[in-house]
Amino acid sequence: MLDYTEALELAVSLSRQAGRLLKQGLRIEKQVTTKLHQHDFVTEFDIAAEKLIIDGIRAAFPGHAILSEEQGSYATTSPYRWIIDPLDGTSNFICGYPHFAVSIALEVNQKIEISSIYDPTRDELFTAITQKGAMLNGEVIRVSQQSVLDGSLIETGFSSRLSLAAANYPYFKAVLPYAQTIRNCGSAALALAYVAAGRLNAAWYLSLAPWDIAAGTLLVEEAGGRVSDLDGKPLIDAERGVLATNQSIHCEMVNIFKNIRCKNVGRV
Repeated sequence: MLDYTEALELAVSLSRQAGRLLKQGLRIEKQVTTKLHQHDFVTEFDIAAEKLIIDGIRAAFPGHAILSEEQGSYATTSPYRWIIDPLDGTSNFICGYPHFAVSIALEVNQKIEISSIYDPTRDELFTAITQKGAMLNGEVIRVSQQSVLDGSLIETGFSSRLSLAAANYPYFKAVLPYAQTIRNCGSAALALAYVAAGRLNAAWYLSLAPWDIAAGTLLVEEAGGRVSDLDGKPLIDAERGVLATNQSIHCEMVNIFKNIRCKNVGRV
C-alpha cells in the first residue's frame, strides 16, 4: 500500500522544483501559443514545468496513471492517478502578474487523498492528506469563522471564453450586494487554497477542469470547508460549476444561485 506521507513529500519536492522554474521565467519574454481558442494560452514554461513533474512521478511510481493539463491523460490499470496543473494562472504569468501556482493531487480509487499547491512568488506551500488536516508551510490552517454571507470576501473567475464569461455576470450581480467585495485573481487553485486558509470566505466558478480543483478541493474539506456544485450537490463534474465555502455560508450562496437558474429557465 502506498505511503501517503511519502507521496506528499514527492509532490512537494516536484512542486517546489517546478515553482523555481516558473519564478525564473516570470519577468522574461516568453514563447506564447494558443490551444483551444485565441485566449487559451500556453508557454514553454507550462510545458517544461509539466515535464519536470511527470518525469519525477514516473521515476518514483512508474505504474501510476497521470492526468495533466498540457499532455492530457496517461492511463494505466493502477488505482492511483496523479492530477497535475503545472501552471494555474498562465495569463497572469505571461503578463508578469505574480499570482499563479503549481497544483498536484493524488487520486486513489477516484478519491483525492493528497494535495500540494505551491505559490512560488510568496513561497507558500499548501498541503493536505485526507483525514490529517490542511497546512500552510507546515502550520495547520482552518476556514474562516464568517457566519453569514453579508460582508464576506469572495472570489470568482471569468472564463477566457466570452460566452462563459458572460454567463457568470448574473451570478456576480446577485452575490455583489452581500459581499464585502468580489475578487477575480486568475488562479482557481490559489482561490481554493485561500478559502482553506480563511483568507477568502468563498469562491465559485461556472466551468473548470479537473486539474484546476483537484488539489484545492481536498484542502478546503480538510480545513473544515465544503465544496459542491452550484446546486449544493456533491461535486462530480467541475465543468458544470464549483462552489467552495467555509461551510457556514454555503446554503446562502446555493440559494442565490438556484434563484438565478430558475429565472433563466427557458431562455436561449
